[in-house]
Amino acid sequence: MRTPAACIALALALLSSCTSDAAAATQAWHAALRDWEQTRNPAAYGAWLAIDERFPEGQEAHRRIREADRLYRDGIARVASGDASAREPFEEAVRTAPMDPRLYLPLARAFRGQAELAPDNPHLFIRAAEYYRKYLTLTPDDPDHEIARRELEELDPEATQIAPLDVPAATPTLPDEGGILSSPLAIATLLSAIAVILALAALVVILSRPSGKSLAELAAARPELHPAIAYLVSSLRHELLKHRIGAVSSGIDALAEGRASSPQREFVSTRLFGGEPLALAWEGHVRAFERALGPELDLGRRDRGFRRAGRAILEIGRLEGPLARGDVRASKRLREAHAELGRLDRELAELVSQMVRTRVDDALLRAVLDEVRAEYAASRVSLGAIAIETPHPAPEIEVFRVDLVLVLKNVLRNAILAAGRMEPPGRVKIEVAVELEATGEENVVLRVLDTSPETLTTEAIYERRVDRGLGLVTAALTRYDGAIVVEPAEAPWAKAVALRFFRAFGDEAEPQQEP
Repeated sequence: MRTPAACIALALALLSSCTSDAAAATQAWHAALRDWEQTRNPAAYGAWLAIDERFPEGQEAHRRIREADRLYRDGIARVASGDASAREPFEEAVRTAPMDPRLYLPLARAFRGQAELAPDNPHLFIRAAEYYRKYLTLTPDDPDHEIARRELEELDPEATQIAPLDVPAATPTLPDEGGILSSPLAIATLLSAIAVILALAALVVILSRPSGKSLAELAAARPELHPAIAYLVSSLRHELLKHRIGAVSSGIDALAEGRASSPQREFVSTRLFGGEPLALAWEGHVRAFERALGPELDLGRRDRGFRRAGRAILEIGRLEGPLARGDVRASKRLREAHAELGRLDRELAELVSQMVRTRVDDALLRAVLDEVRAEYAASRVSLGAIAIETPHPAPEIEVFRVDLVLVLKNVLRNAILAAGRMEPPGRVKIEVAVELEATGEENVVLRVLDTSPETLTTEAIYERRVDRGLGLVTAALTRYDGAIVVEPAEAPWAKAVALRFFRAFGDEAEPQQEP
């Protein structure tokens, strides 16, 4: 029989244990909640599920999991039926709680079903394969694991030969005293979280994006996006279409013609199938376009070149095994897919070439004048008539329109302010001329003339700070091998600020070469 002192000691021990468990539940809940809300880490589901339901924090975690599960299943059902409103339950579910990793399998099947209904959209096939891999990685002990693996192999025969996505499969334990970042597993999950966030975001984008524009259509409608488009195109062409695809042209021809040497075979295999899988590399570039250029861009449905190239990328991925076995038909299919990607490379090169060309015509100069007039409404300054001293067609220069407008507006503003400080009437005018250099090259010269007696020199312009006024002009001109000089001018003009660019010629203007 326990003494009163022993009973008191036991009660205190039990109370201490309960208090300790409650504190652990509180700590675990805050850590798990932070893990999900800040990183969208899919492994957070296990941490939420492990919180003890005896305590309020565990009850809240399990309640939110059940509510989110209902929403995730609703969203998956809508994806399977092709319902465009599927994004709504997914968005609400993500705000509520993590998804049960086992639901990646029905989500993959839903996207696969939609992909089979729209075979011209490779993004749906890629998305389905991604969700299959996430399921296989996160649920290694699930009973449907082998069935899912076979389904993925049917979708892409080589897919299961590729290392799974870098998402940790282990179930996280409760954090220690060091916090959520103290364990190697937690650090690994944080490093992989970016890929998961992008996948969830892409899901919402795919389901919600209305029919938009192809890349060429977007470039035609939004000149201000030309520098961003050119950068994205350059990255895609250099990193994928040139470095990995274009580099193996001769080897692919040799394979198709049955004359490939062992080193050629090894080089083709290494470039196409070594390192990051081509499908994932391609999808990464496509996502970069969509994130940077916004919802107006619809590469999946509106851009024929990207659709064809996406199918070619998938085709190459399926050929790794057959090529290793020396399948002659696979070699010919590889050459066809390679040719399709070469076609996209040429189309993108032509698109950038067109974007970087700006016609210096009356319409451009009037648009610049109208913008500056609206900014200053300078009543003491008379903006003279625009003189374009070149024959039709107007000359072209290799400068993005948005950059040329930036440069010209800054020079024009400076002239207007200078002319406005003198006794009226201050005057400003823009002239365009084509001048022949001693080297035989032609310069397109844009001159902004004003009547202000204030002194301005070329040296003074280049000494100005880069973050303001004409300092911005010199920084922009450096990108295009352009120049800015201050020139004397004939009366009534006091001076002229001249912008010089090399003239660009189209194919039709280039002399024909003898064969």
